[in-house]
Amino acid sequence: MKTKITILALMLLCVSIQGQQKTVAEPISLEIGNRYKMQSSILNEERSLLIHLPSNYESSEKKYSVIYVLDGDNHFQHATNAVTLLSENEIIPELIIVAIPNNQGTRGRDLGRARDKFKQYIKDEVIPFVENNYRTTNHKTIFGHSMAGAFVLNYLATESSLFDNYIAASPVIQIFDSELLGKFNELFKAEKALNKSLYFTLTDKVAEGERATDALNTFVEILKNEAPKTLDWKYNFIEDQIHMTTPYLTMYEGLSKVFADYRSLRFSSYEDYKNRGGMNALKTYYSNRADKYQISKEIPNRTLRRVAYVLLDNGKTDMAINLFQENVKNNPQSAIAHKALGDAYEANNDNKSALEAHQTAVSLSKKQASPDTDYFSRQLKRIQEKLETN
Repeated sequence: MKTKITILALMLLCVSIQGQQKTVAEPISLEIGNRYKMQSSILNEERSLLIHLPSNYESSEKKYSVIYVLDGDNHFQHATNAVTLLSENEIIPELIIVAIPNNQGTRGRDLGRARDKFKQYIKDEVIPFVENNYRTTNHKTIFGHSMAGAFVLNYLATESSLFDNYIAASPVIQIFDSELLGKFNELFKAEKALNKSLYFTLTDKVAEGERATDALNTFVEILKNEAPKTLDWKYNFIEDQIHMTTPYLTMYEGLSKVFADYRSLRFSSYEDYKNRGGMNALKTYYSNRADKYQISKEIPNRTLRRVAYVLLDNGKTDMAINLFQENVKNNPQSAIAHKALGDAYEANNDNKSALEAHQTAVSLSKKQASPDTDYFSRQLKRIQEKLETN
């Protein structure tokens, strides 16, 4: 059973100071995903899943990595905001978000005394449901806060192969202190090549409690002394927050950290570009990224443009034009790619070629009803006026 998940916001009636004119309030509705109900044979009860798909999911044939979010009713909305913002800025890949809510009164059972059964539910029912119904890669992330944060760490300690990335906000490991830390000791002795990413946080001792702080500090020392070098982990102490606010910061920073090898490359100068290996290094980076995340090996349109502009700004005009031309060849329907090529031609005093490139940019943006059409048109007009005065 599927239902739409929407956010409703009601604007209050307001009165203008000048004319005392009342405005009409209208509710704002924003769809962020779907709720699915399924009967769990493992838990012997009906459970829900909240699922958010990338904006281009229906129009593409791509496969997507998945993030599983515990305490789903609490964290679905801000997870959607974080993933959307970070993926739009090429910091992380586009993700399918699967939020796992708690039934009334089951949180303590699922995350505490019966956590092994809840782990089995996620492994044997939730993940297969998602992978059978959506285009997914085999790359998975799990996020949890408080008891769910400790649950995430327990997953890493006992079934490290299931997820690739583990993110825990203010995990209350003091509840299972000696048991959990013992399991990590066993894991680190057995696994010398633990190719996983772990990010976890805590805030002030006053907010989190002395026992929670001491337990986490002990865990950090174990990681420092015993964790294999292949485990990519980071602990971040968050100042001036409370236990209930850490998941919001942890979501953004944790996703950025565990997907650090996905982030689009940037260069500050031609020297920086050259010293880091130039185009060969760029191709290698995106080839490795493609293998891990099962995506295209093609260097993204935006990345090629950024590199080309760096070259252009540093006087490497011919190199820049070649890159802009390659970008247009790879992305013939991209108005911004043609506009950028026009910029390079203009810098090279080839205003006729610049005019053609800007004309193409305007034509494409009009066909695509782009919100940037006015901007592209102004650039075209500027080049036309430049040619008229010469």
